[in-house]
Amino acid sequence: MKSVARLIQLFAGAAMLLPLATAAASPDEPPVELLSSGVPPGKASVSYEIKVNTDKPINEVHLNLKETDARGEVLVETTVVWANIVHSTRQPIEKGKIYEDDTALSPGAVAAECSLKEVVYKDFTRWSAPTSSGMRPSPPQTSATTSPSLPPASARPETSRETKTSKAVSENEGAEGFIKSLYRDMEQDDVAKVLGYFDETVDYYAYGRKDKAFIGEQLRQYFATFPVRSFSVSDVSLQPSSRNRAAATCEVRYSLQNSAQGATSAGRSHVEFELVKRNGIPKITRFAGTSTPD
Repeated sequence: MKSVARLIQLFAGAAMLLPLATAAASPDEPPVELLSSGVPPGKASVSYEIKVNTDKPINEVHLNLKETDARGEVLVETTVVWANIVHSTRQPIEKGKIYEDDTALSPGAVAAECSLKEVVYKDFTRWSAPTSSGMRPSPPQTSATTSPSLPPASARPETSRETKTSKAVSENEGAEGFIKSLYRDMEQDDVAKVLGYFDETVDYYAYGRKDKAFIGEQLRQYFATFPVRSFSVSDVSLQPSSRNRAAATCEVRYSLQNSAQGATSAGRSHVEFELVKRNGIPKITRFAGTSTPD
């Protein structure tokens, strides 16, 4: 039970990653290529194609993503983590194959630019794309769902990956909506959408400062361990520390199930956040707490 409680508290209870080293790559052929990316007409998501050129086992591929609104203003700059996960199950990443995937746009975004950032191998070495590797822009499309502020729970678009709110993070109502939206998305299987709530690095439980790749791996293991998840957020409290920063706490009732393994767990978590606004969008910079099983 102690290991299960730890798993719940840390999303997945995974062991700490080994230190990352730089992997050698051929100067003539990168291990992967971003063949194309763009926003299909009438869609609120950005699609991309990745070609694998290496036979060295790949854990995941990171893409830079910049989203803009109809006025050309940048809404989001973040990292997309692709690991060929289908229905919460990791599939092989094989040399010579071309993989297609997509990720949801933020509310208000009508165009997106993607570029290759890095490749993380299964031995925890990594290859970084040359700095000259440019973004691949997509033309604006006018039919994507737009929302200038965080919608109420009953009207929240399911395609949103990052929650944008026009209210300051110091307003308790905005923080409560942000946190509830986070946990609604954690009931789904879209790791990239959940990662959109986090800053580029996060003070993550006892692990200290960790990047999105680490948190993404925690989420993937958590989703695979408990495919059925339900959360209920209450007692949100906010303590502003500056105009763009605040600390928040909440109580979360959770119910977790894995029918195939006959595993279930339910209880209450006390969760602590630190938030910062980046271009008007709240981001989590600290995530910690404790869990008490029923």
